[in-house]
Amino acid sequence: MKKARENQITYLFLGIVMVPLSIYINYPYLMHNTFPEGIMTLFLGTSSLMMAYLSPHLFPKDERSKKIMGKSMSINYFVLFSAMTLLILLTGSLGPFVLTANQVLIVLFCIMVTTIPLTMIVYANRI
Repeated sequence: MKKARENQITYLFLGIVMVPLSIYINYPYLMHNTFPEGIMTLFLGTSSLMMAYLSPHLFPKDERSKKIMGKSMSINYFVLFSAMTLLILLTGSLGPFVLTANQVLIVLFCIMVTTIPLTMIVYANRI
């Protein structure tokens, strides 16, 4: 249980540092109405805050934590598949958005980093 508390404090510290820093980094991009290249830091910060909440649920490494991780990973497969399909439809040759390959990878990374802990939170509250 001591390891879970240490991890929770680490995740909380990282989240508290990264979220305001990412807002500061991305503010000029948003004001000029361009794609924010540093948006990954915002999603990593929110993911750290979610992991701070999840730390007591996941780090005891018991049956419940394995069930939470297993169910969330199976749901994340479908979420990522749907996100890729949606990105293909929105940025394809007939789609309304034009994104570079780097920007598409950034969007996929942000979706992946956010949905994994988010589905774990949902299942931690259900199980």
